[in-house]
Amino acid sequence: MGTLHEVYQLKPKVINCGAILRVRREKETAFLEKYTDPQIDYTNDGHGIFSNTFVINAPDGKVRRYALYATERIIDFKEPGIYISIQDSSKNGFGSDFDVLINEMAAYLEDSLFYVIWDFIIDRYEITNGTLYHKNTRDFSVWNYNFGKYLKANYTDAEPIIGDYYADQTYEMLVRHNEMIEDGENPKDLYDVDEYEELLDSLSNYKNTITIEEFNVLKDWLKVQIADYD
Repeated sequence: MGTLHEVYQLKPKVINCGAILRVRREKETAFLEKYTDPQIDYTNDGHGIFSNTFVINAPDGKVRRYALYATERIIDFKEPGIYISIQDSSKNGFGSDFDVLINEMAAYLEDSLFYVIWDFIIDRYEITNGTLYHKNTRDFSVWNYNFGKYLKANYTDAEPIIGDYYADQTYEMLVRHNEMIEDGENPKDLYDVDEYEELLDSLSNYKNTITIEEFNVLKDWLKVQIADYD
């Protein structure tokens, strides 16, 4: 399969395996005129405007998260609008002009922060007040190619982001776990007990940054999976 391009979003909400950016409401008409085909209906269904980059008109605020090797998910932003969904786990990544595209589109987009990671290369994209701040580094190996470790080292003053990352990672595992069972597969063929235990420890360390209800649901689910290995 080779090394895949991993995508993580931290703002406006944490998303594992992909990123979803929102077009500013006052910029929607201008954005659609510039980047979309008037002959195509973008409502609910994403259509590509660049390599692994899709536009979705979501009248109910529910947007498809694109990921090649993860369970299909719909992320509820709770507000209608035009969204850009950036796909995770593509082998060839994004076109050579992707940075130019994001820089150009930043003027139309709400504030956001996402990463594209390939092998040891980290591309950090932050959009603030319509301006893109892009940073490229080549030291992902320092964190053993683990985005959770990268977060802990670089966002020490932003525990809610780290907590949301582990909560979403747990939910991602839960959805994939249930999908495997529905398909007649055994989740133990994919996950080791150590993965459940490590995720439970990480989630517990940041339990004060997420709601009690969410923490209890995810904690209880992880404990059931761990007990199933005994």
